[in-house]
Amino acid sequence: MLSGLFGKPVDDLTRGLSYAATRHSLLAGNIANVETPGYTARDLVFDDYLRPSAVPARGELPAQLLPVAPNGRALRLVQAVDGLPRPDGNDVRLDRQMARLAGNTLYQNTLVQLLTNHFNTLKQAISGRV
Repeated sequence: MLSGLFGKPVDDLTRGLSYAATRHSLLAGNIANVETPGYTARDLVFDDYLRPSAVPARGELPAQLLPVAPNGRALRLVQAVDGLPRPDGNDVRLDRQMARLAGNTLYQNTLVQLLTNHFNTLKQAISGRV
């Protein structure tokens, strides 16, 4: 990506932002389907590349056009266990989905701030103020 021009930190931060944006869309979809009969909540897992084995985790769903983790593995789409399903088969709990969405927003804002700080440092170095 941009590593030749700005270095590996920019690539890592943009990869994290891509993950956060994809997860945000997924969580928003869960919230939009809170009243859909039979809908099961889903989430995106980033830490797949930390597992030493390729054995699928419990509740793992097939991956579809997801961003790639730093080691080249695809991110995992899993069932978000929010509790027992209601009588209509829907297991989405609005409070838990909103909490996940808020946490993801904080993660995304942190990455944006780190990226901004990185570019401000580069700008200062270029202008000779460092």
